[in-house]
Amino acid sequence: MELNKSALKYLMDERFNKSYTRLARAIGVDAAHVYRVLIKNYTPGIKFFNGIMKWCTENQLDYREYIFLPKPLTIVKSKAKA
Repeated sequence: MELNKSALKYLMDERFNKSYTRLARAIGVDAAHVYRVLIKNYTPGIKFFNGIMKWCTENQLDYREYIFLPKPLTIVKSKAKA
């Protein structure tokens, strides 16, 4: 999973009055962690992603605007020549 940082920053500005603390409380992580992820380019963990997904679901937002899910692998079986 990857984070759409620009979209999350915009969400923080609009819904949380540019407050790392308010966003952190909403998604259930530490405010310093939100800062490190958005500004210092730390990699968010599963708790961070789960918090965003839960908050978005509760507030009727599509979490896929903020989280890029990996594309599923496709396996193509080819017929081998005998």
